Amino acid sequence: MDRYFEARAAEGMKSIADAQSRAAFHIRPRLGTIRVSDLTIERVRTWRDGMVSAEKRLRTSKTADRANTVSVDLGDPEVIRRRRDTANRTLTTLKAALNWAFNNRLVTDDAAWRLVKPYRGTTAARVRFLTPAEQKALIAASNGAIRDLVSAALVTGARFGELARLRVADYDAANQSVFVAESKSGKPRHIPLPAGGAELFGRLAGDRGSADPLLRQENGAAWATSTYNRPWKALLAQANLSDVTLHELRHTYASTMVRNGAPLMVVAQALGHSDTRMAEKHYAHLAPSYVADTIRRLAPDI
Repeated sequence: MDRYFEARAAEGMKSIADAQSRAAFHIRPRLGTIRVSDLTIERVRTWRDGMVSAEKRLRTSKTADRANTVSVDLGDPEVIRRRRDTANRTLTTLKAALNWAFNNRLVTDDAAWRLVKPYRGTTAARVRFLTPAEQKALIAASNGAIRDLVSAALVTGARFGELARLRVADYDAANQSVFVAESKSGKPRHIPLPAGGAELFGRLAGDRGSADPLLRQENGAAWATSTYNRPWKALLAQANLSDVTLHELRHTYASTMVRNGAPLMVVAQALGHSDTRMAEKHYAHLAPSYVADTIRRLAPDI
């Protein structure tokens, strides 16, 4: 695992922290002392299944003698689905590390993990996105720094981390676009802006230095992951919205474009995806469709 993460870090892997966290919590305690050559199909499958049935671990103090856990309702299909989805993600991390070992000739047989498949039917394709009325309510209820952050998310579809890293130099006034240098996929991209978005970023850039953050907190510092939660929750309460995450503004951006007729390839490129699979999974049902239009026109209407 250590050598795999070192290699991926050298290659510029963007999601390495999440993978390392999964390894520390799920992989190393159960499998870390086992030689790769001693792994068996049954051993890997038992480890995978154990993640589904294990108690849920809660936040625990570093000085605690034992982890703080709570039992889960394994009779609830939604609980099982979520736990199997988590197990699949961790299995992917394990397989990636073991495949790296196999491809680098550290072991001669990959059957023990290659033949253990992920659970099927675990990913919920339905995502939450705001209606036009909810978008307007959110903007109307906001002001100051959180308003700028929300507005930037709605006109770019960028992830929070991408927005937080934007600098004044990343705004191209001539082409009315912003440049995302670092993304989850590792590929940079230019995001063209609508007229309102160009006006927003033009104001944010102002007369500041090229290395200054485009989006700032009220105190002038760049946004960080832990700094937006409180103003975001306060904004949701003010706008009478609930169960909405900042990331769902990214889904809102994409769904709005699809509804307005944008090809899925264009949406995928704007979001920074390498192909259209994720766009098809989440947004294809929203696209203007000959099949849907024909059904609505010809099906019995009671």
